[in-house]
Amino acid sequence: MIDYDSFHSYLVELVGLYQRAHTTKGMSDLARRHHCAGLTRDQFYQMKLDKLTPEQVTPQLSRVIRDTIGRSDAKAVLRESIGAMNEGILAGSRVSQGSDRTVQITITQPVAPAADCHLQPLKQKQQNGFPGKLPVYRPGQIVLHKETGEMFLVSRLLDGDRFTYRYVLGSPKYAKQIVSDAEETGSFWMGNGAIRPAKGNEVARFLGALTRSGYEWTADNANGLFSVLPKKTDATKVEVFANDLPEGFTSIFPLPAMQPSPYRFAMQVDGKVANAADFMADRFSASPVLTNAVLRQIQSFHKVDGLKEYREYQLPTLCCSDIMKEHTVGFVRVSFNDMAYWLARDRDVLRLLAWISFIND
Repeated sequence: MIDYDSFHSYLVELVGLYQRAHTTKGMSDLARRHHCAGLTRDQFYQMKLDKLTPEQVTPQLSRVIRDTIGRSDAKAVLRESIGAMNEGILAGSRVSQGSDRTVQITITQPVAPAADCHLQPLKQKQQNGFPGKLPVYRPGQIVLHKETGEMFLVSRLLDGDRFTYRYVLGSPKYAKQIVSDAEETGSFWMGNGAIRPAKGNEVARFLGALTRSGYEWTADNANGLFSVLPKKTDATKVEVFANDLPEGFTSIFPLPAMQPSPYRFAMQVDGKVANAADFMADRFSASPVLTNAVLRQIQSFHKVDGLKEYREYQLPTLCCSDIMKEHTVGFVRVSFNDMAYWLARDRDVLRLLAWISFIND
């Protein structure tokens, strides 16, 4: 549940601070103290909070503002998670954000009644103990296997009330969330009780994995169906900076936004980094609120009990063309098998660092 009371207290104090000092400086620190989502400077002025007094900030107004920024942040998070996406997905879908700042997207996934199918009669299924009303999945629909957690993109309908699938996303219990091309060699029976249509947030995860795996996709949002374009090879094109990672790194995972963590992506390391303490600041004991947020982010895709190590450093924008600034880069080792991750706000920062490391080796 969203803590509207904390957000209201934050908003009252923020408006009071602005009325006294006429500046929005310190907004982020204030939000961290109240343990709530914070406004951006642009949002503060867009909502004309600079014109209000603390007494005018009512609990009802605070609730409206929190819901507004929640929807805005949710769409931004979704775009970052999926990458370059068909804007029709957002236009025709319901996007919301939970109290832990994870994103939910609702996309209609139609299942036609069995009576509309021209395949085998249903009586045969009833004799075998199966229900009479079987779902009929459609090519382009994303389905989930409830027992394994795998997701599949339906490709064709076959005689015998079966369907084939083409693109597969492995079980979320495995760290490497990459879509593979199954070449339509597998199939499922329409009435398989372990198969169901993927829900909105699951659909978003599948689409994000497609993008990270280098596939382009399009969406028929009116029908909740998707199509994937096969990868093309162009002998004349040289990829200087591709989506893949060099040896030593497994994959990059999107992280849910959790204050006060500055990170939005984690890159898994294949080996064991044992000398991070020689080069990075030790922040484990200095900021337990921060490390707890980072732990919850890692737990969003990998079940671990805790962090063995958390460190960070500030990376300057090398070769900048405008203004020098810094990126916060983090490093964690988790309680399970000393597995390590590099953390950053931007996916490309992690890719660049991985390739620079590869070149230096």
